[in-house]
Amino acid sequence: MTGAATPSATGTGLTVADTAKLARAIYADIRGGMKHRQALRPYICPFHVLVDYVPVHAGILDVGCGGGLFIALLARLGRIDSAVGFDADRIAINAAQRIATTLPGGAGIRFEHRDAHEAWPTGSFDVVSLIDVMHHVQPDKQGALIATAAAHVKQGGMLLYKDMGRRPLWRAWANRLHDLLMVKEWIHYARLEDVVHWARAAGLALERQGSMDMLWYRHEWAVFRRPGVAPKQG
Repeated sequence: MTGAATPSATGTGLTVADTAKLARAIYADIRGGMKHRQALRPYICPFHVLVDYVPVHAGILDVGCGGGLFIALLARLGRIDSAVGFDADRIAINAAQRIATTLPGGAGIRFEHRDAHEAWPTGSFDVVSLIDVMHHVQPDKQGALIATAAAHVKQGGMLLYKDMGRRPLWRAWANRLHDLLMVKEWIHYARLEDVVHWARAAGLALERQGSMDMLWYRHEWAVFRRPGVAPKQG
């Protein structure tokens, strides 16, 4: 992995096992496959690293939030004061809305059913996160997605981007086959250097980036900052 493992002064120190245990507790009352997918996802996605990029007391917009796991982890860890998550998957959002009532600060957390190509929730946020969204977006719309995400970042706030790596090829193909089997979708990888270019064009500065292998998956991420006064940390 490149970049800092604990990027903030208030790092959680979570391990993969810690994160999976927390996910199981959060979704304990959810039935069916959604429950098991959320419990297993920390083993193939570096949430234990990503949570430390989010400043304490942040307000976050999570784009393509799925079942709400990232927001739920942040809420249970006491890192956010408010959150909005949205996703096009109605079943996932139903699960997210159910667990929202069990989260600390639940009144300030909401999940909405909407597509990323529709109008987004209004306002600007300390953190906008795009986690494993880009490879589901058509190549000709990927730049616009970054521009829209950047437009929702507050002055001094950040865009947290994470997606699957294009190299090595065998890892990229393992993830491609996963999506073909699970969601019957042919995915479209974005080059991280293109994401950096689009973010800079939208007025954001690259602050740090990193990568990590988990099982047969390669993950890449980048943190971008809108110039200005950064959100307060606790």
